[in-house]
Order: sequence, then structure tokens, then C-alpha cells
Amino acid sequence: MEDKIPTLEEENLKVIIVNEFNNKQEKNNPISIQKYFKKGIFVIPNYQRGYKWSVKEKDDQDSSLEYFIKSLKNSFENKLDEYFIEAVTVVEKEKNVILVDGQQRTTSLFLLFAVLEDFEFIKEKLVYAVRNDSKNWLNNIQQTINENIQDEDTQDIFYFKKAIEQIRIIVEDENFSKDDFKTFVLEKVKLLYNEIPEEKAVNTFIALNGLKAIMKDEELIKSDLLIKSSRMDNKAENQVEQFGIEWKINEDRSRLARNWDKWLYWWNQQEVKNYFGTENRHPLYYLLVTYWNINPNNENAKFSFENFKNTFISDAKSAKTHFEGLRKLQKTFEDLYNDWERYNLLGLAFLANINKNECIKYFIENTKILDELKRFTKWALAECTLSEIKEMKEEKFKERKENLSNILIDKNLFDSDGKGQAYLQLLRMNVMDMNERKFDFEVFKTKSLEHICPQNPPEDNSDFIKTKKEIEEKSDSINSIGNLVLLNGSANSSLSNNPYYIKKQLLFDKIKQGFLLPHTLKVFSKSFNSKNENTENRYLFNNEKYWQFDDVKNNKDYFFNEFEKYYGK
Repeated sequence: MEDKIPTLEEENLKVIIVNEFNNKQEKNNPISIQKYFKKGIFVIPNYQRGYKWSVKEKDDQDSSLEYFIKSLKNSFENKLDEYFIEAVTVVEKEKNVILVDGQQRTTSLFLLFAVLEDFEFIKEKLVYAVRNDSKNWLNNIQQTINENIQDEDTQDIFYFKKAIEQIRIIVEDENFSKDDFKTFVLEKVKLLYNEIPEEKAVNTFIALNGLKAIMKDEELIKSDLLIKSSRMDNKAENQVEQFGIEWKINEDRSRLARNWDKWLYWWNQQEVKNYFGTENRHPLYYLLVTYWNINPNNENAKFSFENFKNTFISDAKSAKTHFEGLRKLQKTFEDLYNDWERYNLLGLAFLANINKNECIKYFIENTKILDELKRFTKWALAECTLSEIKEMKEEKFKERKENLSNILIDKNLFDSDGKGQAYLQLLRMNVMDMNERKFDFEVFKTKSLEHICPQNPPEDNSDFIKTKKEIEEKSDSINSIGNLVLLNGSANSSLSNNPYYIKKQLLFDKIKQGFLLPHTLKVFSKSFNSKNENTENRYLFNNEKYWQFDDVKNNKDYFFNEFEKYYGK
């Protein structure tokens, strides 16, 4: 049967599809550095910060630039067929490529080619829009590259020169072929090239700023995952069919990128960052490290891009599998965070002596077994080790409990080495009184132990001095657990050395401002359980003006009664 001759309309449609394919392929697929530098003149817009990749965070650590160049060199020496760096986001305007995200990478590559003495390739390729000194220095780099650093206050130029020094140390090796290395960088190193409309540039920069300023392992993992997990093994027989395959690849890549960006948005919420303590780490640090920890890998291998890549992203199939694994893990993190009880338990566990990564791993692996999470947290707060908790040795638990009890019963607890455990156990009692609400663990960052009856009562208040003296003589020390409550720093300073009834009023006023430490409020309100039939041990506090010796005794009795309920007799 003869092939049907296509109509003119079908031929036109084919041309449109092929043109669209070529356009899509150009804008969304990985491109080589050589092709990237031929896109036009790179412009650093006025809202960008200066070049800072040559800055060292610590003297004994590599700068981001050194890490970047060493990664390129290592890939070259290992003869990789291709090596991907983080994507760039740009606006194309006439012959200019405005760098919305990618300034540090692009400038670093520019300086690398200067060290490799390919001045013709980078001639007039990089422009800093509002900094003429930087622009002039870069435009004349063939002459300026060997100048001595004289003015550290000259914006960017000092850091350009530091970058030149750092690159030279890495690549100027007599056994290292700089020409072959340059060819490798031009042809084998690739990046994703994302073009956006000009009107979205500033908002996009604001969304990305602070997240990708430094090349981290997490970003390299993202780049490799997105590229490999969206690949297809199908072989096209013609250009139109190839367009269909590439269209599907771009759809998959966009879907995966959206997932990643959703994860990034979640982890970059201030409340989430505070809770997990990401601090200066990449927002996705704990997601990726936890995935590394809960999946089979070389136990002796440290988390890094190369180790993660070799273990989980070796090919398209494994990349897809592990991207789905990361998606499920992200869902588990969100579920754990949104469940008040698991949230509170993990927040307490973070404050124990067990490594945070190990805490997270244990909670993720046992997230469906709430009683196990309660057990873990209970004994972590009693200073058990991870192995002791896993082995469930009752004699060790008993020993830890007795040690903890002996620490907390100290009459001079406030001034002893056990003060830290007083913080933890009083915090635990506040958290457990939250009544199905999530506790704000930011309180613990400015933690303070408040003396209910103050250590230093005003000398002109004889009743006050008498109260303190009675506590010391008839019940316990002013520094014992019966006279201590947990506060945050600001609340403590506002209460000062005021009498009990004034402290109580000030504290209750703070409830209107969102202050919520339920156990502390319970103690100040003298509202412990009064239904105990044993009158001698009833937690009744009748004097509304003073915190007296019997209050200290009864509060201490209440504390240890709750302690025994929690840890067992």
C-alpha cells in the first residue's frame, strides 16, 4: 500500500510542530557551556548583589568557588561524559541575556576562562549594569588579571581577584592539561537554561534570592535528578516523533521541577525552618539527608552530591524511583509536622542529647507507631543513648531514671549541674499540658528558670523576707524544683523580683499577648489536683498573696508525683 501524500495543511502543521520543537528544545533542555556563552552578552541587573563566591565562610573551608572549580576538575579527571551544574534563569532582551538567577555561576565560569587564557571567547561577554568599575575591569581582564590587589573596598573587583587566585591554585598543575580541561568545560559541562518574561524578573529574583546564592550539594542533586528522571529511552524514527518524545520529557521535567519547588517552599517557611533548625543550611538539607539515612547505602560514606548521585541517581530508572521516594518522604515530613502530637514529641526529642539526624530518622521510620515515638522521647529526655533506647534494656532505663530523679531532687538545683535537666523536664510538663495543640519551641531558645519566691527580695519588704526565710527553714531551698518554673527570657525579666501576687498578675496579662506555658500558669494559679483523698498530700494553695513554704513543698510533691507517673515507679 502506498504512503498517503500529505496535504498542504498537514505539511504546514508539521513545520509548525518542528519549529515549536526546536524552540522548546533550545529553551528547556540542557545546553553546553559553549552554547550558553554564545547566547549573547550577560548582564548583571541592578537588583543583584555583588560577586561573592570567592568569600570563605570559615578559613578552613573551601569557598563556593573553590568547591565549584574542584567539582569541574574532578569530573574532568574522572572522564565523565557529561556534568550538570545548577540551572540559570534569564530574560532575553535583544542581544542581552539578563541574569535573574545564575550570576555567581556565570561570573565564575567567565573568570575560569580568563585563567585558562581564552580571552577571545569571553571578550565583552559580562556586564555589571550599575557598577562601572566592575564592568571596566572585566572588559579589560586580559590586562587587569595580573594586577595586585590594592583596594579591598572596591566593590566586586577584590573578590574577582581572590577568585583568580583560588582558580589558579586549583588548575595550575604541571601534570594537568588546561587545554583539555577547557574543552571538557565547554563541551561536557551543561546546565538548564530557563527563560522567563521580563515582567516576572524581579519577583522571580525575590523568590530565588537567598536559596541559591551558594552552590550546595542539594542543588546539584536537584539538577541531576530533574535531568535524569525525565529522560526516555525511546528512539524516534523521525523528527516529528522526536518532537513528541522531547515534549513528554519537558512535561515530565516541568512536573518534577514543580514538585521540587513546592518542597522548597514548604521547607523555606520561617516556622518550619525554626522548628527543624535549618539555620544556614539549604532548606532541603534534612529531606535529602534523611532520605540518605533511611535508604540502604554505604554506612561509612558521608552524605554528599557524589555519594548521593552514585547511590540513587546512577541512571534514568533509579532517578525516577528515588524522586518518587523523595516525594513520599516529603509527604511524611509534612504529615509529621502537621500532627500536633508527633510535632510536640519530635520537638522535645530535638532538645535531648541524641543527634538530630538520628532523631528524625527514628521518627520517620516509626511515624505510624505513636507509642514508640512516645517511648523514644521519654528516654531521650532521660539522657539514654540511641542504642539503649533501641535495645530496650529495662535495667538501663531504671538506672537512668534514678540518676535523673537524684539530680532533680537536689535542694540547690538552680545552681547545680542539673539545671539543664530542670529546663527539659519543666518544658516536657508544659508541652504535655498543651491539650491537642502544637507547642512553640521558640520559647526554649530564650529559656529561663524563674524563682517564684525571688532569690533576692526587696530589703524594705519584711513580709517578703520572712516568706523566703520560712521556705529555707521549713520546706526546702529557694533553689529547689518546688520554687522553679519555666519562662522565656522576656517574661522572666519582666517579672523581676516582684512579690508572688504581682508576678502572677503580670504573667496572666501576658496570656493576652499569646504567652502559653500551661504548666507554668498552672503553678502560678495554684490549681493542682485537689481531689486526692490524702489531705496531707493535697495540692491546695490558699494564700493568694504569697508563695509560702507549703506551696514550695506541695509543688515539689506534685512535680515528682507526675515524674513517677511518666517514668514509672
